[in-house]
Amino acid sequence: MIVQALVKRYEDTQEIPPGWQKRGASYALNLSENGELIGFPLLEQEDPDRKKMMRQLFVLPTEPAGRTSGVKAAFLCDNGGYLCGLDPKRGEEKFRAAGRLHLQVLENVDTPAAKAVKAYFAGEKPSDIPDYITGNTVCVFQVNGRYAHEDEQIRRAWDANHSGDTEGSGEMIRCLVTGKMDTPEPLHTKIKLRGGQSTGSSLISANAESFASYGKTAKDRAADVGKFAAFAYPTALNEMLASDKHRQFVGTDTLTYWAETDGESEAAAFGWFFQPQEDDAEKLSAIMERVAKGSHIEIENCDMTRRFYLLCLSPNAGRISVRFFHVDAFGSILENIAAHYRNLEITLPQFAKFRYAPPWLLLGETTVKKKAADAAPLIGGQLTHSILSGAVYPLTLYNAILLRVKAGEDVNAVKAAIVKATLIRNYHESEVATVSLNEQSGNKPYVLGRLFSVLEQLQQRASGGSLNATIRDRYFATACSNPKNVFPTLLKLSMHHAAKLDDAGTYHEILKTRLLGRLDEQEPFPAALSMDDQGRFILGYYHQTQDFFTSKKDKENNQEKENQEGINHV
Repeated sequence: MIVQALVKRYEDTQEIPPGWQKRGASYALNLSENGELIGFPLLEQEDPDRKKMMRQLFVLPTEPAGRTSGVKAAFLCDNGGYLCGLDPKRGEEKFRAAGRLHLQVLENVDTPAAKAVKAYFAGEKPSDIPDYITGNTVCVFQVNGRYAHEDEQIRRAWDANHSGDTEGSGEMIRCLVTGKMDTPEPLHTKIKLRGGQSTGSSLISANAESFASYGKTAKDRAADVGKFAAFAYPTALNEMLASDKHRQFVGTDTLTYWAETDGESEAAAFGWFFQPQEDDAEKLSAIMERVAKGSHIEIENCDMTRRFYLLCLSPNAGRISVRFFHVDAFGSILENIAAHYRNLEITLPQFAKFRYAPPWLLLGETTVKKKAADAAPLIGGQLTHSILSGAVYPLTLYNAILLRVKAGEDVNAVKAAIVKATLIRNYHESEVATVSLNEQSGNKPYVLGRLFSVLEQLQQRASGGSLNATIRDRYFATACSNPKNVFPTLLKLSMHHAAKLDDAGTYHEILKTRLLGRLDEQEPFPAALSMDDQGRFILGYYHQTQDFFTSKKDKENNQEKENQEGINHV
């Protein structure tokens, strides 16, 4: 189904004919009509967004499939190892292989460009190549300043050569993708995926007997895919993977997406809705406010019923791993993302940049350096799938957050939001998984989290804010998982802290007494808390800590929002 959808994408949007593909080149080998090298024009252009030089893209003859350690030349566009013989070990061999290919394809073509290319390869390997062109530099041919691949007769000669590559076998199969009779294609075009091999990776291949179909060997083709489909799906996929409008990076994975019949408006809307930037905050907030009031999501120029495709890919040593493939109506996917944002919504400090945390920010909180690229390989794809499909959140994400908290990191808004969202979706928690503090809750882990926050505030006030470390740095990990081991000690310490405050600590002492009154007298402090109860503890701590710094007006606004969302949920 994945390949079929990609072939459909090619048919709907691509104007690149079979046998051709978009490829980048850094330099041109400018030839005279006699085949002599007369210049090396630079083709690269500076990309201000990426702050580096980028190859210029052309529609060129396809790269030969399956080129690894063997010698296999490409037509009209190749690296310096083939076009100039710049390979210390096999330069002569590669140059001659490129010459045989070009002389064969251009045998009956007599245009000035074709004659120049043939004359170039008929001579000796060039020796006056400048140092900035190496064996890995990708080049194309120019003849008197005009690109050879734009010559109409050369293009027809390549088309004839490409269409006849496999016709000699006479074998015809029914393509598993299109359902039509076609020539089989054993080797498919490589996919250029971030983190994959520099030469590209395969989406469909078999390199060991255990991966082959019944009755097949690793030397046989991996699947009965016709030549057209084997060309169409990599062309469409590579085009989207190279475009910022159709792909996003989530950790080490790459999410590519598209709408049927070339729905560019939907793809653009999905991009900022799924991974919002600071500039998108206003329009995203406006949509979420309408959703909170019970309205459906509406975005200008977008058809909410249009079929939308999401394909998450991960690089691997030999081939590409498919994390997931999800297809649904565009509106349904946005509803799932909006539900995810509602799950994450929590009281924020004033300095917070994102009201709705994008996936890269969530993944960053699972790492030491706060970089999404450092997250465990599986978490990115799992989190993305849960957001887009409405499935439960990966417990690997939840456990990673608990681990960072117990390691001594601050319980910030993002960590608390992840805990809250997981409690809602995975553990069906509603009492304490609120936007702000639930003062009425008697949930024991939640109350204990609140109590820990109060005890920490007492310590900080008693010290006048001069402490380098608080009880959280020393006791939080144990209090979160084994409350019985530390809370008696913390309560004794709090008595000494309160004694230093006189009347200044009255509010916190009263709050401490109220919270202790909500605990079971016989067993106020459990010996151990389960994973979900540890999340409730963390949430209670965060809610209470934020409540100390939240104004009365903000508290009223949060309560009004929660009441409205509760009405809409019912």
